[in-house]
Amino acid sequence: MDLRLQGHKALITGASRGIGRAIAAELLREGASVAICARQAEALDQARAQLATLGPGMVFTQTADLADTAQVRGFVTAAVDALGGLDIFIHNASAMTGPGSGEEGWRQTLAVDILAGVVGAETALAALERSTAASVVFIGSTASMEFFNGPRPYGAGKAAMRTYARELGEVWGRKGIRVNVVSLGSIDFPGSVWERVKASDPERYARVLHTMPLGRYGSAEEAARAVVFVASPAASWINGTNVVVDGGQHKGVD
Repeated sequence: MDLRLQGHKALITGASRGIGRAIAAELLREGASVAICARQAEALDQARAQLATLGPGMVFTQTADLADTAQVRGFVTAAVDALGGLDIFIHNASAMTGPGSGEEGWRQTLAVDILAGVVGAETALAALERSTAASVVFIGSTASMEFFNGPRPYGAGKAAMRTYARELGEVWGRKGIRVNVVSLGSIDFPGSVWERVKASDPERYARVLHTMPLGRYGSAEEAARAVVFVASPAASWINGTNVVVDGGQHKGVD
């Protein structure tokens, strides 16, 4: 299938490693240019060197702490200027707060998982309105759809983002901008939460693995391919919805 991404311009937050970098890599292979951010300059430099070999598109990087809305606006503005426009906005970054993280965990989730996505998308709006194939994708989680590992900010934050994305898809859809969520199940990759769980709590890792019909955790590349499809013009009739990509891990029936 031709995703029709040649020459498109995409921004991904929090993409120096893991799922974000895999998304950027897939977009570049499809002929797009990308802009990515992260807090650490060294990690961004390493990511840029690796990504630049994957396609003819441009790779723009800038350090940004997504808990700071001024830095979010600065990154999005600089990315649009560097790329010469924007077709795709993907909010991937997460504070990844777990149980027992307290008030500060809730504040970090609000700032990074929700507010950075809201501010980033709103900052990108004028550029997206100029695109003929504009798309916004928020990276969600099946933890927003069921009880998973205790009450914590992460699942609640992702649930709030799903509601916001549905509302945005209704309003921005009338501007020609599609807005969707891709909710991922448990994804394992070098440096992931699940890699750390496997080392520190192998029994929990095995319990979660047992819930997966396909008998394995998902990979960053599998997640990225789904996200890029939803973001692409090939998915032009998908708007205002939540696409679950979890290998059947979630047991609910919609």
